[in-house]
Amino acid sequence: MKSFLNLILVVTALFFLKTCGEKEPLADNTLTINPHEADQSVLLSALVDSVTYIPLETNKNSLMARTREIIIKNKYIYAVDRDLKAVFVFDKKGKFVSKLSKHGSGPDEYGILYQVLVDEEEEYIEVFDYRGEKSRIIQYENITFEYLNEQEISLPFANTMRKEKDKDIYYFSAQQQENTIGSKITNADILVVKGGKIQNSLFDKHIITEGSTFSPNSESFTTNKQGDIFISLMYNNTFFRLSDMQAEPVLTVDFGNYGIDHSIGLNSTKEQQEYLYAGDQTKGLASFPVLNIYDSNITALTYYFKTAGRNQLNLYIHFKNTNQTFHTRDIINDLTNYPEKVYLSSYYYAVNHEVLHENYLVDIVLPWHSNEGKTIEIPGVGKIEPEDNPVIVMMKLKDKYIQ
Repeated sequence: MKSFLNLILVVTALFFLKTCGEKEPLADNTLTINPHEADQSVLLSALVDSVTYIPLETNKNSLMARTREIIIKNKYIYAVDRDLKAVFVFDKKGKFVSKLSKHGSGPDEYGILYQVLVDEEEEYIEVFDYRGEKSRIIQYENITFEYLNEQEISLPFANTMRKEKDKDIYYFSAQQQENTIGSKITNADILVVKGGKIQNSLFDKHIITEGSTFSPNSESFTTNKQGDIFISLMYNNTFFRLSDMQAEPVLTVDFGNYGIDHSIGLNSTKEQQEYLYAGDQTKGLASFPVLNIYDSNITALTYYFKTAGRNQLNLYIHFKNTNQTFHTRDIINDLTNYPEKVYLSSYYYAVNHEVLHENYLVDIVLPWHSNEGKTIEIPGVGKIEPEDNPVIVMMKLKDKYIQ
């Protein structure tokens, strides 16, 4: 690994950088990255000792259409399906257990499976049912899915959300989508709901969308083992911790001269897309860093790097215990035969999930994509067909990185 990629702690007072037409707060911790110096690849064996699989059982009752999110808890694994409007429950070996499928107009049914939360004890599942001014949270018993209760809530337009631990505070990542707080229209990055009402907006801005918005990723949040919530913003290289309806900068990525022009974030969404995707204006530049892990021992992020007309997903991971850094374009799986490459991203292929579970790195493999139409035999697991449900890849971190 190249020495200049080490994590640099800049001990200075909070200062500001002119960007996006506003003051962009920087964190005291600054990570300097040159995207042109990323390694072509690293071997998975440099990071982990072993690979195990959790193939989510595929049968007529559990076959999923379009998985939006996979939530791994202590007892069960929960897979949220966008098209089927259902939550599938599997045991920790991937065996199908039950399914929450109550889409409808009845009193105990949801119209839109907007967001899903599973409580820490796994006693109930909460479905955020978007119905305009009549939106609500419906609580179902886990895993019988008997109706328990409901409460009214104002739901903003957003991609994903998190609930603050032990508090009635919800953070919604709007990523430019237009929302209204009272009589004020905003394209704020984050909307905060407390007491069932939208109480606050963070990183407020006003852009012209003409009803059309886009997002570079489907997940903006990550949560560490202590329950701290962190957010990655669209046109901002600083990551923030969210607490008590406020945002505190915790880490800034410095791409030097190789970052995109953040001022484009105040232009119309049409102009943004033209800048990002038309021509070679952003060739050789890095964009949209997303924080995937921010624990005491591990910091991991991904970002896009445009080369030859396409966006390459680059990975940066730093282990504090050993002071080792890996900055690469690809992670090659040299331990097993499946998959060929590993992606440590909380949103790749639009399947949201946490990248770190206990002492395991996590990747989600979609057989329809990875198998390339072929049946693949995994030793100790069996055959994986292209039409099978997702396979969860659990990669045990080397002890030196977690002690």
